[in-house]
Amino acid sequence: MKDYNPIVSVIIPNYNHSRYLKRRIDSVLNQTYRDFEVIILDDCSTDNSVEIIREYLSSDKFSQMVVNEKNSGSTFLQWEKGLSLARGKYIWIAESDDYADPAFLETLISLLEKTPGSSVAYSYSYLVDENGHILPEDWDRSHWTNYKVKIFEGKDFAKGWMLFNNTIYNTSMGVFRKDAFEKIGKRYTEYKYSGDWYFWNRLCLEGKVIRSCDKLNYYRQHTEKVTSKADLEGLGFIESKYTVDDLIKQLSLTSIQRTVVIGWFIKRIVSSTLFKNNEVKKNILKDVMSYFKCGMSSLYIYKLDKRLNFSSLNIKKNRRL
Repeated sequence: MKDYNPIVSVIIPNYNHSRYLKRRIDSVLNQTYRDFEVIILDDCSTDNSVEIIREYLSSDKFSQMVVNEKNSGSTFLQWEKGLSLARGKYIWIAESDDYADPAFLETLISLLEKTPGSSVAYSYSYLVDENGHILPEDWDRSHWTNYKVKIFEGKDFAKGWMLFNNTIYNTSMGVFRKDAFEKIGKRYTEYKYSGDWYFWNRLCLEGKVIRSCDKLNYYRQHTEKVTSKADLEGLGFIESKYTVDDLIKQLSLTSIQRTVVIGWFIKRIVSSTLFKNNEVKKNILKDVMSYFKCGMSSLYIYKLDKRLNFSSLNIKKNRRL
């Protein structure tokens, strides 16, 4: 372990991403902000990832390298391992297949340091393909805004921007305070597919959230992503219902607001074209409606509320759905 006290701990969890690993590590080491350590975790890769990682160990930024002898089977267990080793005031979980603009850390750490009571800062992202080419899709739903930076109260951000989707859709796009993380518990490690949504929800509720509209993160889209394998069986929906329910409770939503949120969730299932077949979709709907003790009427209430806003959730104002 290198002997210095960093402001930022950069955690790079890796599994079989040797193709992208050099670009990821280089994009971390080339940050204009320099007060950071790198903790890299390899989850028993079967490619040459470890060989690539070892090429970088002479850098004075590397403080820890942990190679699992057996695959953990969980992205979120790897996060937890890295977080337990982190010494920084701030944490950046830099996924091994993504990469960043050199100004990523400098921009977000400056915003966090200037904003008392903040827990999370994140930037907008480019979507890139397997070869690093920028894709035309834009997942940053408020790209039409005329501000560069906006600061939200955490509860307002969660209610407006996390309740109807995970706005911090790529872990690599965010930096957070370690002391905020220490308050949220370890329930996120029990998830396989939607632990990141739960993780960010709980972090956002711990303080102010800062959004930078600069696109400083590059989010890789490729066929090896775990979430794409889960879509056919609807496993993400099965898990996400717990995350949605948790946020409803954390925000103390009214009965009608709860119905509207559940209606939105049902709408997502109904409109999904990724299920293996209609039988899978029917089973997922049955599971979700049984859990929430609701029917398809929730969907129609959601659609009506989107027009009339009788729930005061301001769906049309807060979200572009």
